[in-house]
Amino acid sequence: MKRALLLALAAFSLLLLACGEDDPAPTEATSAPAEVSTTTTVDATTGTGVTATEIATATAVSEPPTALAETPAPATPSEPVASTYFVATEALPRVRFVTGAGSVELPVEVPPRSEYAIGMSGRTELEDGRGMLFHREDFGQTGFWMKNTHVDLDIAFVDAAGEIVFVTTMLADTLDIHQPGAPYVAAIEVRAGWYAEHGVAAGDRVEYAFDLATTVTD
Repeated sequence: MKRALLLALAAFSLLLLACGEDDPAPTEATSAPAEVSTTTTVDATTGTGVTATEIATATAVSEPPTALAETPAPATPSEPVASTYFVATEALPRVRFVTGAGSVELPVEVPPRSEYAIGMSGRTELEDGRGMLFHREDFGQTGFWMKNTHVDLDIAFVDAAGEIVFVTTMLADTLDIHQPGAPYVAAIEVRAGWYAEHGVAAGDRVEYAFDLATTVTD
């Protein structure tokens, strides 16, 4: 009986020693879920708790990134137009009209001379405050007409000294020849009525806010 008790005590001691040993380290690395720090804010209206994660998600949904506005390209007319038709008004060079009351600027298309026969033709509308410049030293008294031009225009003829020698209105789709009574080197077309509205008339001066030599091409 005593021997059996001693054997039982010995077995119990061995069991305690086995339980006290460290567990072996895993032989393969394991991934653990990332810890997420979450705070809770109480909604003053409803009295319910909203976690920071929920607030961030709601903000992202309610405030999407704003897309950059793009300027739409002009529609291509059904008739031939000058290549400068597709240039945005804000990118055009400018001429300045100096009058007795001050000055006013006008953005102008400057097509190559090879497109002078096209000019403003092929258009059914013209943006207000946008014109077209024609320039050559040998214009002499050559005239302009409105064949295939579907919008009324004003035209100012400018001499070599920069003085406006004649201003007139040209009606859409007419074949009348418009020319000044004096030599000129430049003609500037704009929407009909624009010159009168801005007090521009014969005798006023024109200044070019760009280099004619490099801007006017053949």
